[in-house]
Parts: sequence; structure tokens; C-alpha cells
Amino acid sequence: MKVLSINLQDNEIGAKRERVNNGFSSELAVIEPKTGRSIAIFRTYITGYTFHCCAWFHGSDNYGSGYGKATGSGYCKESAAIDEAIANAGIALEKRFGGRGESAIRDAALAIGRKLTGKRNLILHKAHG
Repeated sequence: MKVLSINLQDNEIGAKRERVNNGFSSELAVIEPKTGRSIAIFRTYITGYTFHCCAWFHGSDNYGSGYGKATGSGYCKESAAIDEAIANAGIALEKRFGGRGESAIRDAALAIGRKLTGKRNLILHKAHG
């Protein structure tokens, strides 16, 4: 997966996170090994039949956040919510990956981490609620 551009925006997602805080599902973090710094964090929440994602991105000289949600059935709602959060944060990927599953999420997260840091070796850490 290729990142075309990053124009990070801070979307003040705190209020949205408060709405879904009790439905925590998982967190995926892209971590820089030498510093232990989180480059990208994706937190997913489930309320009813809706997946929500709050995402934060930290570059060397900028930061941003995005929110996304997905409803319906018949596709991977987690990847759809994460894909929307990435787009809402101002990150343009070569190809949208919503609905394509966990491997697409990992590929996108690592591509974004590499673009933000310029480094190839990053740690991907996933925690479940």
C-alpha cells in the first residue's frame, strides 16, 4: 500500500470518543522501535451494529486525528471505519481499503508509519478489549 499525501488535520475527536468510550474493541499502534514513540494509533469501538474508529497521527513536525464509522453488514466494518478515519485526518492512500479486512488495516498502518517517519522498521502492536 502506498501513501500518496499527508496533510494532517486535527479534527477534535474528543467529543466523539466520549460517545463511544464504553464500547472499546481494540487498539492498533504503529511504534518507532528506537524511541518507543507511537506514530499512529487506531482505536476501534462497537456500539450496537456500528464500528467507530478514532485515530491519531504524530509526525516529526505535525500531528492530526480523524474519526470514521461503518454500519451495515456483509463486509469488514472495522477496516471501513479505520479507512474513513484515515481519510478524515487528511491522509490520501493510493487505494481505499474499507471492507477488506485485517491484513489491509496492517498494510495501511505500516505505510502511514513509514511515510511519517521515513523509517522501514516499525513495530505494530494490537491490543483487544
